[in-house]
Amino acid sequence: MKRHLSVITMLFALTWQAPVIAEPTNSLLVVDPIVQVEARLRSAFGPDVKVNGVTPLASGQLVEVQLQDGSSIHMTPDYSHFIYRDELYQIAATGVVNVTEQRQMPVRANAMAAIKDSDTVFFPAIGDEKAVISVFTDIDCGYCQKLHQEIPQLNKLGISVRYLAYPRAGIKDRRTGELTDSYRKINYVWCQADRQDAMTTVKSSQRSLNRVGRQVQGGNASSEVENEFRALSIQMSNILASSRDCDAPITEQYVLGQQLGVAGTPAIIVDDGTLIPGYVQADELAKRLGVL
Repeated sequence: MKRHLSVITMLFALTWQAPVIAEPTNSLLVVDPIVQVEARLRSAFGPDVKVNGVTPLASGQLVEVQLQDGSSIHMTPDYSHFIYRDELYQIAATGVVNVTEQRQMPVRANAMAAIKDSDTVFFPAIGDEKAVISVFTDIDCGYCQKLHQEIPQLNKLGISVRYLAYPRAGIKDRRTGELTDSYRKINYVWCQADRQDAMTTVKSSQRSLNRVGRQVQGGNASSEVENEFRALSIQMSNILASSRDCDAPITEQYVLGQQLGVAGTPAIIVDDGTLIPGYVQADELAKRLGVL
C-alpha cells in the first residue's frame, strides 16, 4: 500500500511544470523539477514522498519520475496525467481521477444491460429489488466461494445477484489444448436445469475439498477426514466427467470479462458500470450500493 501511495503521490507532483524566472540580468533560472515535484507530492500525500529523479523520454513526449522505492511513473509532459498499472489518471483540482475507469464505466454498464438474466446464474432479491450486481465468478476461487455463502444475506437486503462465468484458468490448457478443469466445472453449472442449486453444490463441494485437502496434505488427518477427502474427490471427478457441451455462454462471458477489465475473481459490476474487484462482505457491499 505504501508503494501504491508513493507512486500516486509522485504522479500528482508532476502536474507542475518547471517555471522560468527572469532575473535582473535577463538570465534564465530553471527551478529544479525534482524539488518542485517532490513539494507537490508531499503537499498531497505527506512528507514521506521522495523523488529521486525526473527524466524526459520519447523526445519529450513522456516524463519518467523515479521514486525512492525504485519504482517509476510515466507522466504527460504537462504533468497533468500519469499512467499507473496500465491505467490513465488525471491530476485534477479535486483529486486524482481514474480516466480509464471513467471511460470503462458506461461500456460495462451497457454490456451488463445487454446480458439476459437467463444467460446468468440468477439469485433474485427477496421482496423489493433495491440493487443488482453482476459477478464474474470461478468455482475454484476461495473468495468466490466465500462471497457465495453471503448470497442469502444479499438477497434479504434486496440485492439481486447475477453470476457470469470467468474460469480463471482460461478455456483451454495451452500445453494440451484440452478444456481446463476451471472451464468444465463452471460449464457443468450452466448446463444444469437448476443452476442455482448446481452453483451452490459445486462451490460448497470445492470449498470443502480444499479444506480437507489441506489437512490430508499436512499428514495428520484422521481417517474420517481422509474418507471425506476421497468422497469429495470422487464427487468433483464425476462433475468434471459429466460436463458436456450445452451451448453455455462460458467462453463469451470469459472474453467479455477480459474486455471489461476483469483481472481476477470475484469481480463485481454494479448498474452504473463501476467495477469492484475482489470480495466484499455483504453489509459493506450493501453500504457501497446505498442499500444500507
